[in-house]
Amino acid sequence: MLRSPTLFEDAVKTLFTTNCSWAATRGMVTRLVELAGDGGAAFPSARAIARLSPAVLRKKLRCGYRAQSLSRFARRVDSGRLDLSGWERRERPAGEIREAILGEHGFGPYAAEGLLRVLGRYEYLALDSWVRKKYRQLYPGPRKATDGSIARRYARFGEWKGLALWLELTRDWHEGDEKLWP
Repeated sequence: MLRSPTLFEDAVKTLFTTNCSWAATRGMVTRLVELAGDGGAAFPSARAIARLSPAVLRKKLRCGYRAQSLSRFARRVDSGRLDLSGWERRERPAGEIREAILGEHGFGPYAAEGLLRVLGRYEYLALDSWVRKKYRQLYPGPRKATDGSIARRYARFGEWKGLALWLELTRDWHEGDEKLWP
């Protein structure tokens, strides 16, 4: 996982990944940068997004139901009512951070657990449709039992189970004839 320059940017991009394709996510991010970014080139600040109404966000970004969540989130960060640095504190238990993220409008379990992974916290699995499909390609079995099967397979890794899952599912991205590291 790669980090953006700010946790705010990571959170917005994560919000944009929910219930859509990667191409749709990229389109929403591109349109947001064009609409509110500094000169159309840099990711916009919470303040720049907070100035836009949910209706404008919905229409210009074509982000659907995410517009309301994005607007609320940007306003909370901009006003200081939400201090994202609390999510980055290593001394805070991951479960507490997960609950704080889930408390934000529009951020469900996948988004909360995905953000935790970006923060270097791997206690959760961040299950989404891609993970489930990829897992079933590697380990065929009944679709209805996929989440339980994933949880059982990676439980032995304890607080690192999310990382173990991610590394196994993306292993083919790094295999091949090319030597990637010594």
